[in-house]
Amino acid sequence: MDQSSALAASIAVEGAVVALLLMRMGRAKLLRGIAVAALATLITHPLAWWSIKALEPAAGYWGMVAAVEVLVCLAEAMAYRFLVPLTWPAALAVSVTANAASTLAGLLYYATLV
Repeated sequence: MDQSSALAASIAVEGAVVALLLMRMGRAKLLRGIAVAALATLITHPLAWWSIKALEPAAGYWGMVAAVEVLVCLAEAMAYRFLVPLTWPAALAVSVTANAASTLAGLLYYATLV
């Protein structure tokens, strides 16, 4: 999968997860949450994609995926905290859940190619 396709898939997965998590918080938070998911992913996904590729030789693939995903979760949690807005615990939970789903979807995709 190329980077553009992976980005589109990540936006779709993370947007759906955020929608499910925020459905009970009212229409305004739901719509802002979906928009923040798309915006944050548009910013972090290319950085994560190229960082993993560039730094993989130094730390190995799994080490880089873990390190980069932690940074992505923290960055996106800040977006959820201030733009939706959510409490810090809720923002971090939404970010970790959405990114875990997106990462798992990507790993499952690649597992089916082997």
